[in-house]
Amino acid sequence: MRRVVLRARQDRDAWILKLEGLEDRSEIEALRGELLETPDREVIRDDDDSFFVHELIGLRVVTSDGRDLGTIADVLQSGAADVYVVRGPGGEVLIPATGEVVQSISLAEGRAVITPLPGMLDESK
Repeated sequence: MRRVVLRARQDRDAWILKLEGLEDRSEIEALRGELLETPDREVIRDDDDSFFVHELIGLRVVTSDGRDLGTIADVLQSGAADVYVVRGPGGEVLIPATGEVVQSISLAEGRAVITPLPGMLDESK
């Protein structure tokens, strides 16, 4: 059933939602723990630099000087910053998703451009 989210707030590791058309506590409790889905186009993003994990998977990653590192195979969501797991010709590389490293992401071009930190890449390969 389609519902409109009227309000949302994060509470520790969960979200508390107010959904249109639900007023009765027993109706609301019956939905506790249910999976909610929405089309990407209907999600309000924080800014133009917000991406869904599934949008990043498969993006080609190149360095600012043009070196092809491979594609994003996974995104590890940890404490301070996400980490992109990139697999390519030189093996697996872990890229911190910080503004210092990630220069640009273009979904339209299917690529991310990074400036590696010193020692990040194994230069022997």
